Amino acid sequence: MNQRKCNHQRAAACGLVLAAACFASPPVDAAKKTHAVPPGTFLGASLASEDAAGAAEFYTAMFGWDAEKTEDGYALNHKGRLVASITQIDNSMPNVTESFWLVAFAVNNVQLTMDSARENGATIYRPITKVQGGNGRYLIIGDTEKAPVMFIEPRDTPIGGTTGPGSWVWAELWSDDIDKAAQFYADVAGFGHTEIDRGDGPYHVFTSQGERRAGIVKIPPELKNVKPGWAPYVAVADLSASTAKVTELGGTVVFGNVDHPAEGAVALILDPSGAALFLYQIGSHEETSK
Repeated sequence: MNQRKCNHQRAAACGLVLAAACFASPPVDAAKKTHAVPPGTFLGASLASEDAAGAAEFYTAMFGWDAEKTEDGYALNHKGRLVASITQIDNSMPNVTESFWLVAFAVNNVQLTMDSARENGATIYRPITKVQGGNGRYLIIGDTEKAPVMFIEPRDTPIGGTTGPGSWVWAELWSDDIDKAAQFYADVAGFGHTEIDRGDGPYHVFTSQGERRAGIVKIPPELKNVKPGWAPYVAVADLSASTAKVTELGGTVVFGNVDHPAEGAVALILDPSGAALFLYQIGSHEETSK
C-alpha cells in the first residue's frame, strides 16, 4: 500500500469521531443563542495513531486529559468535554511514521467547499457526511500537497473546546509552497492571507472576518523528510516543564522557543508514535488559571 492511500484511509477513519468531538458542547438556551461559527474557525483535532493505547497513555499524562476506550481507539475528554479522539491504524509501512493529527475548520457550506476543492486539484478523502445527531456535515480532503484537513459545516449546536492548559489554541500548515497553499485555501474555504512581522522575518497567517485563524510555515530545506501537513497547538502553563515531560514520557522535542514570551513560547514535539503537534505557553495568570 502506498503512503498516499494510507493517508486517505487514515484521514477518513478518524473523521467521524473528530466531527462528533467538535459538536460536544452542552445545549444552549434558544432564546440566548448567538453561536454562529465564523468560517475559518479552528475547531479541534483528532489523532490517527499506530499505537492508540500508547498515545492515550502519553496524552493523558501530558495534558491531564481523560481517555475512554472506544471500539476503534479512545475518546479524549478535558474538563468533562470531548476534545479529541485517537483512532488505531495499522503499521502498514515499517520504519515509516504514519501517525498524524487531523485538524478541522468551520465553513459555511461543505458542498461548495467540496466542489471548489475538486476544481482546485484536491483529493476527496471522505465525501460529505452527516455528523452523528444531525448537528452538521463534514468533509475531509487532501489539499494540493496531500495534507489531510477536515471542514465542518455547523448547525445550531455551539462549537468550541475548553480553555486554559490542555486546550486547543491554534493550528499551523507546513507547506513547500506558501503562496500556492494560501491561494488554494482562499479558493476552497475563503481564507484570507496576511503576514506578521516578527523581527526575524514574516509569519504567514490564514484569516477570516478580520481574525487570525491559523499559521502557514515554509518547510525548511534541511528538513527533507518532513512532508506537508497540519499540526495543532495545545496550551500549557509551563513550556520548560512540559518539554521535559515529553522526553520523560518517551516523546521527542524537535525544537523549543522560550526567548520571546510576548510572542508566545512554543515547542514542536513528536509523541512516541511520531505524530507532530505544538505546545504553546499561555501568557497570563488569568489564562493559566481558567
